[in-house]
Order: sequence, then structure tokens, then C-alpha cells
Amino acid sequence: MSSLHRTKSLAIVSGPVGKTPADPSYSFVFNEARKLAEKGLEIHIIRQKREKMSISCGIRFHGLEKTVDVDIIKSAKLLSNYPPFSLLRNPAVIYWENLYALNVARIVEKNNLGLIHAHFAYPEGWAGLLAKKQTGQPLIVTLHGYDVNTVPEINYGIRLNEKLDLLVRRVLGNADAVVCVNSDLGRKALDLGTPNKKLFVVFNGVDLDLFRPLRGAISSEANTVRRLFGISENDFLILNARHLRPVYGLEYLIYAAKVVYSHVRNVKFLIAGDGDQQEKLSQLIKTLGLQETVKLIDYVPKALMPKLMRACDLYINTALSDGMSPSIIEAIASGIPVVGFDIGGARDMVEDGITGFLVKPKDFETLAFKIIYFLNNPDLMKEIGVKARKKAEREFDINERILKILTIYNKVAR
Repeated sequence: MSSLHRTKSLAIVSGPVGKTPADPSYSFVFNEARKLAEKGLEIHIIRQKREKMSISCGIRFHGLEKTVDVDIIKSAKLLSNYPPFSLLRNPAVIYWENLYALNVARIVEKNNLGLIHAHFAYPEGWAGLLAKKQTGQPLIVTLHGYDVNTVPEINYGIRLNEKLDLLVRRVLGNADAVVCVNSDLGRKALDLGTPNKKLFVVFNGVDLDLFRPLRGAISSEANTVRRLFGISENDFLILNARHLRPVYGLEYLIYAAKVVYSHVRNVKFLIAGDGDQQEKLSQLIKTLGLQETVKLIDYVPKALMPKLMRACDLYINTALSDGMSPSIIEAIASGIPVVGFDIGGARDMVEDGITGFLVKPKDFETLAFKIIYFLNNPDLMKEIGVKARKKAEREFDINERILKILTIYNKVAR
């Protein structure tokens, strides 16, 4: 089979990715896979659960064929690919890594797939590397943040485990291409052993037709969306759409909201997401007396999110570590200024003073006063929003990202 044809079929290794546009799990992976399928590629996504092969949106989904597999014992040679120190872990975890890798290899061989593309260096990248060793097919790994970044004070990042750090380094040193979704990850990937010629920085993208600015003055659509959440058309609406997890620093957003509300009364904050910090954040909102100002609204359906973005005035990002947040890109594509912490991928998305403001992480008071500055200058807010949209058009078009990914596929195949 020619290399040109082989790039037309590939395995995408992504454990938790959803199977439909409405499923929020790893939607950034699903959206990319769907766009690749629309380009005529034969896409096989291999997930971590036990399931039969199925087809959704033109993509073939596979799971683990079985959870007890004697072939893993016969394939003990896979263990020779491990750094010795990394084997000093729970044997059940090592078994699962090999089970996942063996299933990836089987699907690649059975369907004669020409490329393996893993999203995240671990566990997907490690499974992809073991499958590469078995099949001889090239491996591409996309880094998204959690697989490289660390925030020790909140125990965030797999590389805090030195045994997993060894696996990440081996993946990056042996992949045929490493795609980083922001510039900061690119620098870190080089430090971790990625050869410069194999490193590619390709920003995430969104559908610019779906996420677009409000046309004209505040519309009936925007007012309808606001009413869903009890927001008046006379209120400023500020949004954050991230999971309720420690790494997203949402307590700093709530502290900032307290400061903002002491200066601007007609303001409402919506925090859209689910996660294990819901009870803690709810209690903080209650303690600060912000029940009518800050609302936790749980997960927002995908179909509603573009309309909610257009109904907002500002988007706030308080993440303490990040790759390239789809929700921030969705905000700037919708012509919404962003105020957030100056970390990682935020610097690629938000130009300080041009498309929004960046402040020192955890500095909720400065964050609050940047928000107040915008609310007191609505014309500036609109001007910044126009610049944000133009930046999205230049740098964050999902179609442009797909073309760059296809170029990498062809380069690796050659």
C-alpha cells in the first residue's frame, strides 16, 4: 500500500472521547476526528472501555475486545520497552497498559491502518508507542496539557509521578511527530526530549460559523438565552465554562466576583460545568453572600453554548494550568473579551491589552479590577471583542488546524 494511501486511514487513540457531537467528553478530539472523516479519511477511534465496534458520524469506534487476555502474557516482550524503574508500579495498571496497547495493535493490523495518532502522552501515547513497536506504523502524539504541565500545590499533572514521567519522556523521544496545542507546551516538549524536527505547534480551533459574534445590538436570541438563567437584559453577564476541578481555580473567580459586585451591582456570573468541587464552590458562594450574583449552572448542552457565548459580555479564565481551552477560543470567536490568569496556552489566545487582559495567577483582586474596568467602559469592551474575533479568524479556525494536521500526517508517512 502506498504511503499516500496509508495516510487516508488511521487509528486515533483516545480513551474517554465521546461518540456524538452532543457528548462533552474530549469533544476537542471528537471534533477533529469528525473533520478528518469529512475530508475522506478512514478514522478508527480506540477507547478504553469494553465495547463492540460501532459507527457514529462516519467514524468507527472500537473498545477493548476483552478484559482478560492471555496474549498479554505471551507478549511479555512488551515489558522490554519500559524504563526499568517505571515497572515498580501496581501490576494491574501495567497489565491494563499492555491490554490497551494490544487492542490498538490488533485494530491497526486488522484494518491495515497507516498511522497511529494518540491524544495525550499517557496513557494513550504510551499505548500508542507499544502498538507502534508491534505494528511498525508511525506514531503521532498530541499534547494537551495535563500530560506535561504540573501544579504541585494541587497535585495536578501526571508527571508528578516520577515513574509516569519516565513513560512520558520515552513517548516524546520515540514518537514520529509531537503536536503541541500551545507554544508553552512546545517548549516543554523540547525540554522533555522531543527532537526539534519532530515538534509541531498547532493551535486548537473552533467552527467559526458556529461560534460567531452577536449581529447588531442585543438580540431576541440573546435575551431568550439570558432568561433561561434568570439574567436581565440590563445585567452584565460574565461566563466561565470549565469543569469544577481544582486546576481551574474557580474559587478565585468567586473571590473576584465579590470585589466586582461591591462596585458594580448589575452583574451576574455564570459558572458552567460539573465536577467534584461543586459542593465546595456552592458553600463558598453562600459564605460570601453571592447566591444571587454567582450561579453554578452545571453542564450546558453543546447546542446551547454558542448562543450563551453570544449572550455574554465577558469570559473569565482562572485556570492555574492549561493547554488550549476550547471554551476560551469559543469566547474570542464569539467576539467576547477574555480576562484571565497569565498561564500556558492563555498567552497564545489572549493578547494582553488587545484582545483581553491577563493577570498574575491567583491575583483575584487585579482580576476583579480588570473586569470592573471593562464593565465601566462598554464601548472598549465592544472594540476589544472585534479584535478578539479577528484573532480567532487568523489563528483558531478548525479547518486550518485540520489542514495542518493532514500535512503532518503526510510528512510522517513519507
